[in-house]
Amino acid sequence: MTILSALKASVNYPLSDDNVTPLLITRGCEPSDEFTQTIGTSQEYRLAYADTLRFVVTMVNLQQGGSVTQAAVNAITGTANAIYRQYGEPLIGEKADALSTLTDGSDEW
Repeated sequence: MTILSALKASVNYPLSDDNVTPLLITRGCEPSDEFTQTIGTSQEYRLAYADTLRFVVTMVNLQQGGSVTQAAVNAITGTANAIYRQYGEPLIGEKADALSTLTDGSDEW
């Protein structure tokens, strides 16, 4: 199983390779490499996983009306934020969330 396949399987939400590949590459993972236990527990992979959860939450929030409940969104956000907190990354929902696709990170509107 490749890293890309493993990440898509672990998120269990319909995402295209084009959605996930840039997230892996940005975090230093090679999508076509073989997935191993070492990779699965690495900081790079775990942060790519959190980035993918962030992507899913953003999509769900933009699409409103799907079958995803607010409780599920909260659980996904909590999982991603736990990983981000572990590695000192900005949390989803923090002011100036630098990775958000919905803001440029500035405090001005």
